[in-house]
Amino acid sequence: MSGAAPGSLEHELRRIRVVLVEPTYSGNLGQVARAMRNFGLTSLWLAGGRADPDADEARWYAREEGGLVLDRARRVDSFDEAVRGCRTVIGTSRRLGRRRGPAHPPEALWRALAPWARPWETALVFGREAHGLSTPELDRCTDLLWVPTDPACPSLNLAHAVAVVGYTLASAARDALGRTPEVAIAEPAPHEEVQAMFDHARRVWLRIGYLHYQNPDAILRHWRKIFGRARLTEHEVRIVRALLHQTDWVAGRAGLPEGGAREAPELFDKHAPPEADD
Repeated sequence: MSGAAPGSLEHELRRIRVVLVEPTYSGNLGQVARAMRNFGLTSLWLAGGRADPDADEARWYAREEGGLVLDRARRVDSFDEAVRGCRTVIGTSRRLGRRRGPAHPPEALWRALAPWARPWETALVFGREAHGLSTPELDRCTDLLWVPTDPACPSLNLAHAVAVVGYTLASAARDALGRTPEVAIAEPAPHEEVQAMFDHARRVWLRIGYLHYQNPDAILRHWRKIFGRARLTEHEVRIVRALLHQTDWVAGRAGLPEGGAREAPELFDKHAPPEADD
């Protein structure tokens, strides 16, 4: 699979990895592998889960074509390990809402991103068979994709979801073969650097009382969306982190404890408990 001819669909999609988070059933794994080969996808990563790419059930469903994908499947322990090195991370979900958006149908996302034309790795992340990706996991994605389905039966089988998304991606890439992307975008920072920036922001913003210690992710989630739309470069991530370092230094000089309002609620009026009546 590594020797795909230049210009072929497999070659165009070689930098796109399919990530399955905690897959349970080996049969589903085999069906996913076969669907991937149908649409030129060859890089499969498994983040935890009980499904075994070497199981007889997986091999039976994959057939010979999908067996090549299973042979090369990478097994890691966590979501972050599975997307490490990627600069675009696309999470998939059927459940939408204020805390999960904005989400885009596949065709619109491919028009905006053209991942086959980018010189960096892109991850397509699919969640557990029973309940998909969690909200915190979706928070760690740069983009959110949803497949419009009938509300009477909205949930897709894992392999079906991979097939639908793979078909739309392959169709868009095939149409663009031999064409220069109309819009060039700056190379985004690696996923792990962006997440380290958010971890840094969470720690510093808790210290200065900007985030409420009882629910810090409520506001941080909005910042994830803002920075996600910006697609920060490595240089821009360093600029943000320099501001965070300076903020942390000033907080230390002011005598604020590292735990912020959790350690010293009396220093933060908005977090202080109401005074008891005499």
